[in-house]
Amino acid sequence: MRWFSYSLVLIISCLCLAQRPDGRIFIVGEYSNMRFTGEHQYGYSVELYRQGDTIFGLLLVAEGLDGDTPAGILEDVEYEPASEKLSFNVKLSVGAAVHDEKSVPSRDYFEFDGKLERTVLSGTLKRFDKLNPELAPQSIQVRLAKGKGESMENYASYASWKKAAGEILKTRGPKW
Repeated sequence: MRWFSYSLVLIISCLCLAQRPDGRIFIVGEYSNMRFTGEHQYGYSVELYRQGDTIFGLLLVAEGLDGDTPAGILEDVEYEPASEKLSFNVKLSVGAAVHDEKSVPSRDYFEFDGKLERTVLSGTLKRFDKLNPELAPQSIQVRLAKGKGESMENYASYASWKKAAGEILKTRGPKW
């Protein structure tokens, strides 16, 4: 009887583990080329996390006063570990734009295609103006060095990261 109860506990434990997705979140790193001049900040920063085989995170784009850097969540992320190829899309509102003779939040859309190496994230970042879709996208070659990740937090689950990201996006996220 003892063998049966131990086996049953082991089987139930294994079934529970098999049904539960890997909740552990790993910090991949913060990759940035941000530069500061007095009160101003310019550049790009990508904060990357991993859960299992899934990569997720935020893109921050600075083009002015330091602080409250506009941020957007990475969407349609594709990562191929063998080739180190990484791509994603991001919606942002980096500033204000004039549309129909009114000042409105910009509708910036970014597409990244590049490589995620151990110490650098490099590639092409295309920026589209969704308020003026007839304009050609800007194509920017970026090389973002991996920092110490001091501003990145550890999360117990994707849900806790998503909640924290949601709070950031309320004030600094896209307005469209």
